Amino acid sequence: MGKAISFTFIFLHILLSTQVVSAQQIMLAQDIIEKIKENVTCDWSETTVDNLKSGTPDSQVTGIATTFLANMAVLRRAKAKGLNMIITHEPTFYNHFDEREAYEQDPVYRAKLKYIEENEMVIWRFHDHWHQTKPDGIYKGMIAKLKWQDYREERDRFIIPEITLGDLATHLRDVFDAEGIRVVGDPELSVSEVAMRLGASSYLGHFDMLKRSDVDVLIIGECREWETVEYVRDANGLGMGKGLILLGHAISEEEGMAYCAEWLAQFIDEVPVEVVPCGEPFWTPKN
Repeated sequence: MGKAISFTFIFLHILLSTQVVSAQQIMLAQDIIEKIKENVTCDWSETTVDNLKSGTPDSQVTGIATTFLANMAVLRRAKAKGLNMIITHEPTFYNHFDEREAYEQDPVYRAKLKYIEENEMVIWRFHDHWHQTKPDGIYKGMIAKLKWQDYREERDRFIIPEITLGDLATHLRDVFDAEGIRVVGDPELSVSEVAMRLGASSYLGHFDMLKRSDVDVLIIGECREWETVEYVRDANGLGMGKGLILLGHAISEEEGMAYCAEWLAQFIDEVPVEVVPCGEPFWTPKN
């Protein structure tokens, strides 16, 4: 009888211990968000786009996917991997503030929202504070991919070994496996002083860099073509040799969200964390 009681006690102890461990591994969306707030190096602003786009603070998290943008391909790949919390850098619903009133009856929006809700996916945006933390997470990931750490002179200016504008563009195409890169300027222009403005920064910021005598070429994500593109065309028409390389918004920031997964894994080990790339949206005709 004594041995039976002892066995029962040991079994219950193991069972309860297992349940306690399991309970400790349960992470809610709010737990993840609070950990992020504790680890950024900037103050958290209440006026921000960095908030939940789907799910609730009490939603249970099975895994985290970081990405540039939570499009349908990302959502499906994340679901297949068992990652139900998507930390996205850019909007989910096609405008900066994820406002939805104007297209609540739109078939694309409704189908996407249905997929998100049926699969109990949590989407949280991490844009403002990822740029504001030190170092800027997007730039850190991008510079690491390019291996330009030793060339950095300022936050967004680099002195690289001399190269032609055409060869620099080809190098970037190969590094990022990107089809949609576009270039303005003479492909034979010799460049070594490179400025970088990732994402969709202001055209005035573009002009501030391009007008400098110590900037040969500016690498950006995207711009309105009648602004920065025409500024560079006119600069060249006036004999001021300048280059402009448009990577595309996604290509220019995706590596920053790959680094985000590495950064999160430093203080979140209760659930898996990995990058699920959004990929380049464009393709170029071959013939």
